[in-house]
Amino acid sequence: MLSQYKNSLPPFRTVRSISNIFWGFTTGIFVLVLALVGVGLMIYLIAELFTEPLMSGKEVLGLIVLVVSIAAAIGFFIYKVVYERRKRYTTTIIDEKGVHYYNRFNNTVVNELLWSQFTERPLGKQKGIYIAKFDIDCLSYNSRGAKSDGGSVTKLFWRVIVNEKEIIHSEYFTSSHLFGGIYINRADLIRGFLLGLAHYRPDLTINPWIFIANSINIKDYTFYPKSVFSDLLLVLFYVLLMLFILFLFYDSSTPFEKENIQKMIHDLFVKLRSVIEF
Repeated sequence: MLSQYKNSLPPFRTVRSISNIFWGFTTGIFVLVLALVGVGLMIYLIAELFTEPLMSGKEVLGLIVLVVSIAAAIGFFIYKVVYERRKRYTTTIIDEKGVHYYNRFNNTVVNELLWSQFTERPLGKQKGIYIAKFDIDCLSYNSRGAKSDGGSVTKLFWRVIVNEKEIIHSEYFTSSHLFGGIYINRADLIRGFLLGLAHYRPDLTINPWIFIANSINIKDYTFYPKSVFSDLLLVLFYVLLMLFILFLFYDSSTPFEKENIQKMIHDLFVKLRSVIEF
């Protein structure tokens, strides 16, 4: 029976994450600049405490609280970047053995979760945020931010056995490194993960909402066609954004520049019309 089930499944192929390197470095540099600005602001506030004699007690207390808050945020950032750097990965690989986390900057395997390490959820009472109804479950929230079984999926979680201890592993399917970048093929990784479970751990139960939220057909593991309506909304948003930007520059432009802007607006509407007709 199990062999017949496996034969009905699509073939499993190794999936490797693809990072948006430009976005990753841009985000990383922005965070570093933000941290440096925080350090500069903290130094400035400390200097104000010692050089401004006419400050009231409330102002001094407020500055002290602000300095401590900034220092705590910077300390947490340093801890995450420096002391947990060995746990940070840039690449996720899903193959016939399991899930592998790799750091391309130092060429090291950060962590591995083999299919054989996956285990069933406890049947007794569960505590905490990770209360599982399925062996492979997810955290999902509605538009109001409340937990909901039919809301937007933020991350998956399941139990694994590591060094003879059972732990809960949560997964966003994205890089954890400061300069790792977001995964362009995140949907392919989730599909590969679910298909790998079907091939190598069919005994584990999976929350069906994971399939629905990621537009994956639970029968043949193909992606559902994208909604034309959502594509049109995306195009419309892009057009409106471009029109707003062009409007800001139109009044202060020279006649030649205004002619170019009008041509760009015309081209935008031509492209929008072609998309709608398609």
